[in-house]
Amino acid sequence: MNGIWLYSLSFLLSVALTAAPERSHEIQLRNNNYPVMPDSLFLQTAGIEKILVRVFSDDEKNGGLYFSNSMIKAVRPVLDDWAPMYVNKKVELWAWMGVRYFSWYKDPGYLDRTWQDGQRQVIPKLDLFNPDVEAVVVGLFKQLAAKPIKGILIQDDLVLRHDEGFSNWGKAFFTRATGMNADERLMSQKGSTHNQAWKRLKCERVMQLLGKIIQTCKAVNSQLKIGMNIHYETPLAPGQARAWYAHDLPALTASSLDYLYLMAYHRQIKKELGLSETANQEYFGKMATAALQSFGSRLVVKLQVRDWRTAQLIPLSELKAYYDLIPAEVERVCFAAADPEDLPLIAQIINARL
Repeated sequence: MNGIWLYSLSFLLSVALTAAPERSHEIQLRNNNYPVMPDSLFLQTAGIEKILVRVFSDDEKNGGLYFSNSMIKAVRPVLDDWAPMYVNKKVELWAWMGVRYFSWYKDPGYLDRTWQDGQRQVIPKLDLFNPDVEAVVVGLFKQLAAKPIKGILIQDDLVLRHDEGFSNWGKAFFTRATGMNADERLMSQKGSTHNQAWKRLKCERVMQLLGKIIQTCKAVNSQLKIGMNIHYETPLAPGQARAWYAHDLPALTASSLDYLYLMAYHRQIKKELGLSETANQEYFGKMATAALQSFGSRLVVKLQVRDWRTAQLIPLSELKAYYDLIPAEVERVCFAAADPEDLPLIAQIINARL
């Protein structure tokens, strides 16, 4: 492969065996501009059964979409270029797609408003209460579903945070649904009647849009699988997930999602929660167990392969320690967000389990 990757087929053959039938492994690539993509044979040899390719970017200057469509000009048709490599192959190709965090999308009429410090401000996220936005989002997923792929992973931006949703469309939605005046101060006041109703409505809105995306994609391709990224707080702190993300654990569990991808990123968790290493491992184990209890065989645990801040590869011993904390009953593990050159490390993790 012209030295592009730091591995060879013979090396992978020496460390990777056939994965145990009760667990499959996936790789989610963090970029989409690699000179060469790993082909099906290399992935199979490493013990990988699914590859997820990014088809969006939220970069303010250079972001956009990376598959041909009739609605938004593609930056590069990455998915269209690479999809033929995986057609009729054992390794599944999935598209990893965003929903609303497109900082390059400049039309203020399509953008949401946040309420902070007594003021509304435009934010670089699509307004989920705007019916025109819904048409764009659902239309893009419909066209994506027609590509020669096996599944779609919905990004973790299908959320409405506690200070979001305050567009005119969002306020009108609140008034129609509750009969109360859309007062931002009361809607933001924790524990108020307005606030409780607003949290419920935002959860319902997220699930409504998710349902439409799934239904539309399945109408195009009934065999297509749909997964969605789930924040790590959700299994252990469902009340916080409702308030922070408008993600309702019972509703997600009851949804028609084929897979729920738990973002079990151990370094991110440790930093955000201020945990010691011992406490972090204890939290990780409890989180994965709780997610398994909620999602069962639909659970995919995502392991962080690189440090978000430095982009450095996480050492084998550290990655293996957290892999080993995943309950044996978990049927799927996804290594995210990785590069093709990380396959030797990933192969060692998979091999060490056998």
